[in-house]
Amino acid sequence: MTNQVAGVWRLRSAERTAHGNTSDWFGAHPDGLLILTDDLHFTEAITRTDLPPAASGDRLSTTPEENRALARGTLGSYGTYATSADGSLASQHILGSTFPDWNNTKRGDVHVTVRDGRLRQTLRLSTDDIAELTWEYAGTAGTRANGNQVAAAWRLTSARADTPGGTVQPFGPAPSGYLIFTDSGYFTDVLHRPDLPAFTSGDRLTGTDEENAHTVQDTLVVFGTYTVDDAGVFKDEQVLRSSFPNWNGMRRDTSSLTETVQADTMTEHLDDGNSVVITLTFSRQN
Repeated sequence: MTNQVAGVWRLRSAERTAHGNTSDWFGAHPDGLLILTDDLHFTEAITRTDLPPAASGDRLSTTPEENRALARGTLGSYGTYATSADGSLASQHILGSTFPDWNNTKRGDVHVTVRDGRLRQTLRLSTDDIAELTWEYAGTAGTRANGNQVAAAWRLTSARADTPGGTVQPFGPAPSGYLIFTDSGYFTDVLHRPDLPAFTSGDRLTGTDEENAHTVQDTLVVFGTYTVDDAGVFKDEQVLRSSFPNWNGMRRDTSSLTETVQADTMTEHLDDGNSVVITLTFSRQN
């Protein structure tokens, strides 16, 4: 049976109904990408579109007020999914999330329907708390494109940042995350420190100052579009949105960002322009 949900989906609306009250979950005009690959991997990235840039220009030097807005206003998850006999979504295994309460959890309480180029997703967050999201089809999510070296689901295996003050580990000593490049030219990064403790309240919207700071500084979500050259080598990317809003709209080419593939390993080098070079290593997921 044909997989009904595989594809790249762009967020069009997100509502939350808690205790009988309905509100915008990520503001009046949310944005996001949901990628469900043909080989059963997924990334989900959601953000408010009215988040201002961090005043310092540094993701690690945000204020408590900025942390609160960014932690509440963005969400990223990744993992694997299964389909039913009719090709509909049966379940998801969330391997990791920017909301640590969801790390390594099974999402069986999700209802998805696909009709007329729209995917409607209903998530039960708790007994009396439901989120309803509508996504619009944007493209295919194949990860074995002919000649395209980067089109795949990649899992983060190491991360370091070389700074003027020395080398640091931006997502801890054992980082985790997914980077998916699709054959239709979209990508999503969801990266995080996997040992962050769950929120004390169990609610992403009521985190403490410390929990919000960890969300901003120890996780990262980026999504957008990319191109490859005639040889299938990564050429450039256009960031549509990021959990660090200073990056929104940024274009990066190989003068600052490279993706080098050798067999089933991909190495990313990012020069952020502030004397910091970030090196990430990923393993291809099959």
